[in-house]
Amino acid sequence: MEYADLPLVPSVESDAQLQTIANTSTDGMLIVDADGRVRFVNPAAEGLLRRRASDLIGQIFGLPIIISEAVEINLIQADGKLLATEMRTVAIVWEGAPAQMILLRDLTDQRRAQEAVRDAEGFSRAILNSLTHHIAVLDDAGTIILVNDAWHQFAMENGDPQLTATGVGMNYFAVCSTSSGANAQEVPAVVQGMRRVLHGDLPAFELDYPCHSPDEERWFQMRAVPLHGPRRGMVISHTDITDQRRNAQAAAESAALRAQLLAREREIVALGALSSTERRPSGVAQTLRSEEALRTANPTLFREYVGRYADLLESLVDERGFEARNTDATVRTLASSLGNLFISARDVVEIHLAALRSRSVGVAPSRQQAYLEEGRVLLLQLMGFLVAYYRDGLVA
Repeated sequence: MEYADLPLVPSVESDAQLQTIANTSTDGMLIVDADGRVRFVNPAAEGLLRRRASDLIGQIFGLPIIISEAVEINLIQADGKLLATEMRTVAIVWEGAPAQMILLRDLTDQRRAQEAVRDAEGFSRAILNSLTHHIAVLDDAGTIILVNDAWHQFAMENGDPQLTATGVGMNYFAVCSTSSGANAQEVPAVVQGMRRVLHGDLPAFELDYPCHSPDEERWFQMRAVPLHGPRRGMVISHTDITDQRRNAQAAAESAALRAQLLAREREIVALGALSSTERRPSGVAQTLRSEEALRTANPTLFREYVGRYADLLESLVDERGFEARNTDATVRTLASSLGNLFISARDVVEIHLAALRSRSVGVAPSRQQAYLEEGRVLLLQLMGFLVAYYRDGLVA
């Protein structure tokens, strides 16, 4: 029953009708005369006030009376507890004299529902703010209605500290449409993808894009998904995927390095057995048997050659880009030293691989690539001199 449904009654007959209505109403009802004394109390009012009607009738109503305005007040019940109520006062005629009908509505359930909504909203916001993704919630028109702390922080650090362009109330579609820069050509497809998600044509829309700062290269993934619930809308998230891309790139480069290294090893081995007895120069003492590897026969000597090879490789990488560099004499000297030991192709490959590993640990992929490229040239050069040594008996 709405307050507007209650009649203003001028007669005794209407008083009886009003009492009938009041006694069945779930809202508390009191009739107060012109002197402010209570003349009638319905059962619902007795329950709200925790007082019997006989204790209230004749007493002064102790609250201010404002005609035709609903106000929220806290009633003190008989046990001292406060009860949140809405009070509305209507001018009537009661028992032939002017009076006020005071209507009291218990707001406990309403307050609880409001608190539950606030708690739910606060909980949802707390969840959003705990995420490192930059998140914005859009309504069905594309207007931003909520952003999390990560979104705000990123805006502050990237030119929009007051969220004047990317904050609540801004239309995200319009913001994207006015974007400029290297990726501006992708904007129409991005806006179309988001609209398709909003209209239910796509379950999600994703896009990886660069967003470089003056200090570093950065990559983000933008993802749009529909908002599930009574309100139609969409959730936009931007996730920093820079580390993932760097890791993926490093893994791909490492795999390429391994593949190239295996290819170079096969290439070296294919040159043939350089230490065969028939090709050894006469009069030179044999240090190793033809089937014996330097690494196992003389580990100390093996490490010495790995170090010499690694130092030569390091100098080649450091001098990259300089036109005038001639390492022939140094490589010839190394080839002569190895040739005197009747080093095999397997030994050379093991020295090469061990030197690459020693220099590549913990360095950037770009330098690993440089070691590989320079090492390939160095290895082929060294093998060429060794072939000449074993063929001619000396390095010319």
